[in-house]
Amino acid sequence: MLTTKGAIRTAGFMMFATLIAKILGMLRDVLLASYYGTGSEAVAFLTAVRIPILFFDIGLGAAITSTFIPIFNEYLERDGKEKAIEFSNNFVNMVLLVTGLLTVVGILFSDQLVGIIASGLNQQTHELTVKLVRILFPMIVFTGLAFSLVGVLQSFNEFNIPAIISLASNLFVIFYFISLDKYFGIYGLAVAMLIGWLLQVLIQVPSLVKKGYTYSFKLNFMHEGLQKVFNLMVPVLISTWVQPINTMVNIRLASYLNEGKAVAALDYANKLYVMIVGVFVYGLTNLIFPSLSRISAGNDMEQLAKLINRALKTVLFFVFPLMVGVILLRVPLIRFIYERGEFDQFSTQLTSIALLFYSMGMVAFSIQEVLNKVFYAMQDSKTPMKIAVLGIIVNVLLSIILVRFLGVGGLALAGSLAIIFIVILLLISACKRVPGILNAGMLKELIKIIIALAVMSVAVVMVKQLVESHVIADNIIGKALLLGVPGVAGIITYAAAAFVLRIEEIQIFMSIFNKSGRM
Repeated sequence: MLTTKGAIRTAGFMMFATLIAKILGMLRDVLLASYYGTGSEAVAFLTAVRIPILFFDIGLGAAITSTFIPIFNEYLERDGKEKAIEFSNNFVNMVLLVTGLLTVVGILFSDQLVGIIASGLNQQTHELTVKLVRILFPMIVFTGLAFSLVGVLQSFNEFNIPAIISLASNLFVIFYFISLDKYFGIYGLAVAMLIGWLLQVLIQVPSLVKKGYTYSFKLNFMHEGLQKVFNLMVPVLISTWVQPINTMVNIRLASYLNEGKAVAALDYANKLYVMIVGVFVYGLTNLIFPSLSRISAGNDMEQLAKLINRALKTVLFFVFPLMVGVILLRVPLIRFIYERGEFDQFSTQLTSIALLFYSMGMVAFSIQEVLNKVFYAMQDSKTPMKIAVLGIIVNVLLSIILVRFLGVGGLALAGSLAIIFIVILLLISACKRVPGILNAGMLKELIKIIIALAVMSVAVVMVKQLVESHVIADNIIGKALLLGVPGVAGIITYAAAAFVLRIEEIQIFMSIFNKSGRM
């Protein structure tokens, strides 16, 4: 078990590593936008990358870590390390078998898959997408293996290596853009992405060896642990289908908008959105999930409620200002990050519209990540599954309706509204299972956060207008000032308001900072 000081240090490193990885991922996307903009090659590549990921998410996806970690920890606690590793070998080999079969199917039927998922693409873009899909599909084998090994390391309380694995893949793709893209173009980029995922596996091997993990080819489908996985996996898979099905619906509908350019705009906006919120949320949920699993296994509902309550408060404190900040500064943010080369003002306008409506679901997305982990830790995968099915239906219906009125923004808004709907139902269910998650203290903190947000919003809008009247965004410095000055003003104002209002999270942060300063 991690100590409080160790947990804080680990969480800090994880968030820092995740931040660097996300920045590199964003640099990778910036280079893609600069080289290919929202043109046909960008549309083909971004669609082609999405299809194997959709297959993986629907076939295995989050079910890997969500079912593996609780059962692996159960073996560690009950039967010891040797039995836990035996189970993990069966699990890893099962994942390799399933992803291998999915790869074969995906390559054989790539033409049909592109036709179904992105039916609005013109013939030339369609053909290029099919060729790229065939190159990229094996990435799901490496993805499945990487996710499985991350689960092993996290269960052994090794969080640092899993936090940095995407650094290697992003660095390799960036290296490709800088040095090789001019020779091999979009096809070489697809190969570089494939190698990047392989690196995510290889970088974990030394730590696994150090932790005493030994691989052996064992695949017993009747193994007790795998039987438990199968019982839990189907509901978990269905509950995580919200995002991939939303993505499929979005790609199909967006392929008919703006000559297919809406596909690229949605992808750029979604990646930026996930990067901003994911730095914090994924670090938090990955850190608390093993603890949730152990506390749940001990049936200590009071302690479980306290941990969930603290996680939700932390999410609200950090993610609410992120959401408001992105909404207010979406255009300068897109201009600063993407607008150069082939990414023109029209691309900025289209992408900023998508980002506006995606951002409205940022807090709900974060809470959903926490609550899903709560149910999986309790080995209850049916509740999220039932709620997710309802969410999928809501999203599909809203997408079909709203795209007619708001275009690309309607697709993003439909996703946000569906996530909000899901979170409301998850909260109701979680509170019934674990009394004490929501209390008067949380309501009081939420009111304080809203007041601090109002103060922050006024400051951001005023400073933004002031900067716009004195700065022209025709170069990188101007773009940075239009984004950075109002952004910094918002951070300072929000922190000051939180301090004056005595919000718990800012007091905890200052306490940790003061203690570290005296060490």
